[in-house]
Amino acid sequence: MKIRVTGLRSGRRKSYCGRALSKGPFSLDLVLRIAFLSLLVLVIIVKLPSATAKFRRSGLFRLDSVVVKGNRYLLESQIVAAGGIEKGASGLGLDVEKIRSRLLKHPRIKTASVSKFLWKKLYITVEERTPVALIALNEMLEVDADRVVFEPVSCSLLPDLPVISGLSFRRVILGDTLEGEGIRHAMELVEKLRDPEVNLLDQISEIHVEKSGDLVLMVAKTGTPVVVGSQAVSAKKLQAFKVAWTDMQRKDLTPASVDLRFKDQIVAKVQKQPGSEQL
Repeated sequence: MKIRVTGLRSGRRKSYCGRALSKGPFSLDLVLRIAFLSLLVLVIIVKLPSATAKFRRSGLFRLDSVVVKGNRYLLESQIVAAGGIEKGASGLGLDVEKIRSRLLKHPRIKTASVSKFLWKKLYITVEERTPVALIALNEMLEVDADRVVFEPVSCSLLPDLPVISGLSFRRVILGDTLEGEGIRHAMELVEKLRDPEVNLLDQISEIHVEKSGDLVLMVAKTGTPVVVGSQAVSAKKLQAFKVAWTDMQRKDLTPASVDLRFKDQIVAKVQKQPGSEQL
């Protein structure tokens, strides 16, 4: 736009180039367009979450299968339930870390890893706790080498493991780690009995913790008490007891009791003859 201005005094002409300083009012068409776009954005914000949820729940993205590995005691269905995985769930929104966290809350599961292939397959690998003994509390529970307690797979079918008795705890929750000098001492003895060089655990039916702190083993076949004492017993002493016990069985001698508390000695009270026999 070009404006000509004629000066009154000098008579010179001045020119101005540029846009007009005033603007006309908004047109109705522009106002309607802005209102429509605002309404569209609002609808998208409100409807997007529900639409996304319906999209994820659609059969197109349904989880096809769950592959479970590493389980020896728990059934596949029990592990799937422990992970909170629902039947017919959408694989699109599955959070593998949340599933893993839920699995680790199960008392029998020691470690777990979870991964998925797209939305179709879920892979779960677990390491279950291995019971090494039973513990007699209000009910019979299993305990592993880390002193973690958990329920037996079947209350009517307990594993053939020695029972730790004589202990009491204020409160025991499944998955807890048992604390106390008595249980630690008993579990240390269990580990030594499990040692391949000793290999006596399957011959022991009970490990009793006396109030004095002494440990007493009960031999499974004969019910013979074997006093270990409150001090840690060496693997060498347990090996010597195994040799002496085998020798007594070969001679058809059934001791009334055996005492391992003496240094470099195993003292057995034999039923067939009076007195005691030093082995």
